[in-house]
Order: sequence, then structure tokens, then C-alpha cells
Amino acid sequence: MMLVRLVIGVVTLGSLTLGERLRPLRRPVGSTRRRVVVNFIIAALAFGGVAIVHGMVVVRAIQWAELRGVGVVRWLGAPAPIASMLAVVLLDYSLWHWHWLNHRVGVLWRFHAAHHADVDLDATTALRFHPGELAISVLFRAIQVIAVGVSIEALATWELMVLVFTTFHHSNLRLAPRLERVLGGVVITPRVHGIHHSRRPGELHSNFGTISSVWDRLHSLRVTDVDQASIEIGLPGQTSHELGVVESLALSFRPEVPPR
Repeated sequence: MMLVRLVIGVVTLGSLTLGERLRPLRRPVGSTRRRVVVNFIIAALAFGGVAIVHGMVVVRAIQWAELRGVGVVRWLGAPAPIASMLAVVLLDYSLWHWHWLNHRVGVLWRFHAAHHADVDLDATTALRFHPGELAISVLFRAIQVIAVGVSIEALATWELMVLVFTTFHHSNLRLAPRLERVLGGVVITPRVHGIHHSRRPGELHSNFGTISSVWDRLHSLRVTDVDQASIEIGLPGQTSHELGVVESLALSFRPEVPPR
């Protein structure tokens, strides 16, 4: 499964990178080459350091819940195919809450700010997460799988979907207006997620969805009517210069809380 995820991830990233070069949504303000290198290094540090711990903690949490029959999906007793689909929906919804918390809780925002510090948005931004954020998210993922009651297979399916959709909505790909309307009614699109990366607080703290666009509507936090040309990507008060690897990771440990 890891090999399949890697192949799909590489193909998705490569395809969207090509697409955003051919049909860019926003004009870059910095050096794309330098940003991409920085994002890949941050990703290697974060995902490489957390991968083993994530597998051990989350898989054991699933096994613990299975032995005790714990979790919403198990309590409902639905047939396996329906149970898997319900698990994916509940995992996506609970991830919406985790993303919202990352914007509301100071210590979580300190680490999440490294993701928002990218001054441009493209498919590689989907990989740019602080190691501290991913480490804390392992604990949340353990709570998720226990509360939802997922199987390892359902979790693997959902995590693959998260990888694909996160890469998609972080890309700088301009969709045709009709396709934007159709997809936007179901999933998060690059145009909508670009608003989430705006420096304006009212836009920054909106559009928290990962896969489904339903949750933002449900919580009245979906914002779409924003001119893409007016969006400045980054943190409130941030200058336009690009942050290197050390600067990006050090944001979390500055005496002052990164602005939000």
C-alpha cells in the first residue's frame, strides 16, 4: 500500500504541476524553484520523521478499538462497504474540526503557521507541514480512528484520498468556470483553498475543508466571492520575501505568536 500511495502521490503531484504551469490561477510573486526546494526539504523532515511513529501509534489504536468494539461505525453495525464509506465521511468531517482547531488554538497555530508562510501556493505547498504539527496530529489521528471505529483498509483509503485532494486544492491550477462550479459543489477546489491562504484574517479563517465542501457550508465558513488577483498568499503582516527552511521552522518558536 505504501508503494501504491507513493506512485499515486508522485503522479498526482507531477500532473498538477504541469497543469498549473499551463493554466495558472494566480501569478507567482517569488522564485518558484527556490520555494519548491524549501517545501520538499520541509516535507522530508516532517513526513520522514513522523512516518514510523504514525504507523505504530495509529495502527495500534485501530487494533485496540477493534478488540473492544469501540467506534461509531462499529456501533451502527452497517455492512462492510457502507461502513467503509461512512468511515471516510466521518474521518473527513473530524479532520475539518482538526484544521479549524489549528487556526483557533495558539500552540497549534504556532506550528500550522509554517504551512501558511508560503508566499505562493502550488501543489508542493501540500507537502509543507512543520514536523511539530505532524507529530501532534498523530495523537489526534489516534483519537479519530478510535472514535470513528475505522478499519485499517478504510483508513488507508481515506489517507490516499487526503493526499490526492490536498495536492489538488493547493495547486495553482485554473479550472474552467463550469468545471469549477460542478466540482466546487462537492469538493474543495484550488480557487476556494487559495482564499484560505490569504493574508486577510476573514479569508484565512475560512474554507477549512480537505475533501468535501459540505462541512464549510454546514458551519457557515465557506467563502468563495473573492477576486483571485486580490489575494496575497501568506500570513497576516508577513512581508513578501520567501522564508527558507530554518526560518519557516523557527516561526513556531518565536517569542511572539505568529499573527493570525
